[in-house]
Amino acid sequence: MVSGLAKKKTSGDFPGGSTPPGDGRPCPGGPRSGAMAEFLAGCRDESPLLLGVVPFGMMYGIAALAAGLPAWMAQLASAVVFAGAAQLAIVQMLSAAAGLLPIGLTAGLLNLRHILYSASVADHLRHLPRRWRVLLAYLLTDEAYAVAILRYQARGCGKGGAGGGGPTDFRHWYFLGCGFTLWLCWQLSTAAGLVFGAGIPPDWDLDFAVPLTFLALLTLLVRERSGQAAALGAAFGALVFAPLPYNLGLVAAIVLGLAVGFRVAERKEPDR
Repeated sequence: MVSGLAKKKTSGDFPGGSTPPGDGRPCPGGPRSGAMAEFLAGCRDESPLLLGVVPFGMMYGIAALAAGLPAWMAQLASAVVFAGAAQLAIVQMLSAAAGLLPIGLTAGLLNLRHILYSASVADHLRHLPRRWRVLLAYLLTDEAYAVAILRYQARGCGKGGAGGGGPTDFRHWYFLGCGFTLWLCWQLSTAAGLVFGAGIPPDWDLDFAVPLTFLALLTLLVRERSGQAAALGAAFGALVFAPLPYNLGLVAAIVLGLAVGFRVAERKEPDR
């Protein structure tokens, strides 16, 4: 659940220790930077978040094999679906012999948050041709969104930001760098789980990877009251609805968190 992003960040708030200033320097992709520079900057700033992604991907690969999926199908799912939380939930539900309906419902609701992400970045990317928007929609993940939107907001990029859609606007290359870095890491970590999963000692508990990944995102993004309320509401819902079967408690917690966050945001709106 990510909403209500802060307007200004410091170097300590941004992955990799980089400093995306909001002091009048050009937006990502301004005339003083090129496409490759922005792409590499995105790769660099995304890298610290890979610490939680690697064991997350390995855990998915191990769980997929345990659920009876062929290795090629598990790897193909990572390349095509590219949605870690949904993939992990699906293989866990397959292991529990869940039906197709609850599996599809869970996967769909888990990914509803991407609608919020895409709405948030729309102003920064709507000038792009369709092929670019389709590619970036495919690469849109929690981690890529978090890093990219912080950079855009910190440098004051928006509808009227510098480089707004002109020939020297390369901000989408930054997003591409973030998304590609995450995508490549997810493919490699999935393959590592499929190949080496059987040899990993049982006492190596990889389950920590999922909360580690999302705690890192919470640290980056949950700054305003609506985001904090959404996080608290979802945490409360996860505890209350935990007994529900087929991981439906997680789905209910997501819906509760969204409802609480929207409610708080609506109450703040008249004051703006």
